[in-house]
Amino acid sequence: MKRNGKVIVFTCNWGGYSGLEAAGRQQCAYPPEVYPIRVMCLGRISPGVILRAFELGAAGVLLLGCPPEECHYGFGNRRAEENFGIARDLVRLLGYPRRSLQMDAVTMADGSAWAKKVRNFVDGLNSVRRSRTT
Repeated sequence: MKRNGKVIVFTCNWGGYSGLEAAGRQQCAYPPEVYPIRVMCLGRISPGVILRAFELGAAGVLLLGCPPEECHYGFGNRRAEENFGIARDLVRLLGYPRRSLQMDAVTMADGSAWAKKVRNFVDGLNSVRRSRTT
């Protein structure tokens, strides 16, 4: 499937999505190709869901959740790390660049950090694309 340039950002309901809402209130800009998707916890995202995003043409997938000490469910960060590791290995096996799948954390209601992490992720994807065309 051809990549469509869209970037999927899975955000946990507590840290990640709270950061997205704060970014809106603070008028922090992020790239228009970003499609945030709120989930209750990143620990509930299976590797298959991540791979499906790539199968449908996403240029990259970013998982933005809570810092470990702020996880609303306690187990979410550990499970998210495990699922991310599996997905990361599969994405590499399928030939996607290392930068196309990343996981990070953002403190609740930190809009500027949310926007900065998303911009840095998209910039990294764009640098990979540019280096492949030259």
